[in-house]
Amino acid sequence: MAGTFLDSELTVARASRVTFDVAGRKDDAAIRRLLRENPMAGRIALTFEREPDYFADSSLAGETKQTIVARMDGRIVCMGSCAFRQRFVNGTPARVGYLGALRLDFSVAGRMDILRRGYEFFRDLQSAGPADWYFTSIASDNLRARRLLERGARGFPIYDFIGEFVTLVMTTCCPNRDTRVNRQSSIVNELAGFLRASGKQFQFAPAWSASDLADLELLGLPLERFHIHRENSRFAACAALWDQRGFRQTVVRGYAPALAAIRPAFNLIARPLGLPRLPRPDQALANGFISHLACADDKPDRLLDLIRHCRALASQSGLDLVTIGFAANDPRLPLVQRAFRHREYRSRLYVVHWPGIGHGASDLDHRIPAPEVATL
Repeated sequence: MAGTFLDSELTVARASRVTFDVAGRKDDAAIRRLLRENPMAGRIALTFEREPDYFADSSLAGETKQTIVARMDGRIVCMGSCAFRQRFVNGTPARVGYLGALRLDFSVAGRMDILRRGYEFFRDLQSAGPADWYFTSIASDNLRARRLLERGARGFPIYDFIGEFVTLVMTTCCPNRDTRVNRQSSIVNELAGFLRASGKQFQFAPAWSASDLADLELLGLPLERFHIHRENSRFAACAALWDQRGFRQTVVRGYAPALAAIRPAFNLIARPLGLPRLPRPDQALANGFISHLACADDKPDRLLDLIRHCRALASQSGLDLVTIGFAANDPRLPLVQRAFRHREYRSRLYVVHWPGIGHGASDLDHRIPAPEVATL
């Protein structure tokens, strides 16, 4: 997912002239090339791409994005971004930055000096008008990045671990059933109020406004794709199916030899077992997100009805997979894990801060993180 960090072994660099600046429209093609040509290593090599326009979501739906690039001999060799939006922290909306999309080109693999200087450049930019909070995620099995960033090396910010995050990927096939869902596009103010009432119970949940929700139509989420349960004329639960393929793609670039060998046989049994198939290399995943999930305290069973409905709608929309995420200590997680067959991907959430910039984990209260995986 967005927010995972590079796997390259980080070493001290040889001298070379590298410059840093804030990316602009002129850098669109070069950034997309960097994302496309540098997969995240693992048993399944993935690229997280932004075709056909990296900046498509840079200033929509209440979010602004600042991307830092490093250039060497006129070529972009490293990038990282920070997406700013209003999120709930300790029950109050705050300006929060999510650090993600850190990529180092294979031609400069191991250049720790580039990463360090990039962080220092970003820190200097933020000093004039910092966000209230910064946070990020790192894949749990990305041990090299974790060792580097958790130890607080010179020039890097402080990473305070706040908990694990579990991303569930499930197929879109499910039995047809009446989920008693109301579809309405004329209730945006009521919907925003319900989402905010739910979001303030969690850390880093987006503080959606009515205008934010309306803007999402430009990013593949019209209001008609929000699904709402009412009880006694009041909201009881809601969820949405967000198809982001128009501006954000996950592409499989290859498999480890053992996994590649068993892929054909696995795919024969995956669908009958309700498990996601393994696509061919260089194929984009037909994946959507179950987002904006909220439920009244006493109606958690409604969530399962909404997830079933979103899975059925995803199948009708040509999607093969849906993704949803919860903190490891979120009581909703075991409910969903028991109800649906799935694959799990674990990452670690961190609060990130510099001296005088941002807050540390000790400033958070007891609330469980719920950052909305579709926005990471």
